[in-house]
Amino acid sequence: MTPRHLTIAAFTFCTLIACAYAVVRRDDVSDSQYRKLGNRAAFASVGRVEMDYGDGYQAIGTATLYGTDRVLSAGHVFDGEALSGAVGVRINFGRGRVAYIDFKTPGVININPGYNSQTLANDISVVFLPSNFPINPAQLYNGRKVRKNTTVTFVGYGDTGTGRTGSNVFSIQKRGGQNTLGSYFLGGRAFEVDFDRPGFPGYSSFGSKVPLHLEGLIGPGDSGGSVWIKRGGRWQLIGINDYGLDWYPNGRGNGIEDDYGDHSGFVYVPKYLSWIASLTPPSS
Repeated sequence: MTPRHLTIAAFTFCTLIACAYAVVRRDDVSDSQYRKLGNRAAFASVGRVEMDYGDGYQAIGTATLYGTDRVLSAGHVFDGEALSGAVGVRINFGRGRVAYIDFKTPGVININPGYNSQTLANDISVVFLPSNFPINPAQLYNGRKVRKNTTVTFVGYGDTGTGRTGSNVFSIQKRGGQNTLGSYFLGGRAFEVDFDRPGFPGYSSFGSKVPLHLEGLIGPGDSGGSVWIKRGGRWQLIGINDYGLDWYPNGRGNGIEDDYGDHSGFVYVPKYLSWIASLTPPSS
């Protein structure tokens, strides 16, 4: 995977940050079903990242509470470019549950040391909250490598649309979508899915050519959101929403972001568990 493949999600706001996207759905399935999936109680730990650049808080990405006082997100949601000019940072979990981030204190925001803002390699961050937060945290997956063609569920906030239109509708609502894990990249540290089109198998570039009922991609605003699988009756977090690829046709794209045939990319979290465990809050 090289930079020429990346739709660095394009700096919607994205002159400020290389955003990923919010869930783009099948054109023959109601948006309400995707919103219902994203708003399940199991995904209450997924919050909207909001930054104030001097004119009020604006949604710019997503993060997931995985401990009582810490969240996982993409590196590009909290890197120096994203924070440039910010006067306030918070994570909004809805229903009045908001955590404000002391982002100027060293050690609060931790971006993986291998992060590359151009290629989005190692695009993962850990951010500490000022105190314990009263939401059930996500459980991080620590099992065998997730097999290709496994059904995954991704959750985030942001722009939406359908496979016909791409991510053309501004939104900050929470949605979920599903896909099958298609292929690993970067030595297994990232994986991608493709957006199959109902009745048109030629749009599939790997895996099953039959779309899931809630098949989709991520879109602008979903960056830093989370990818889940169910094991032993419990939802476990395996990935971080990262980037989009304008892929179809022939790997070159058609100028429409996140339409049928395109790809979404994710960080594979189990590769980073040792780094995550090594971090401690600045007060420790």
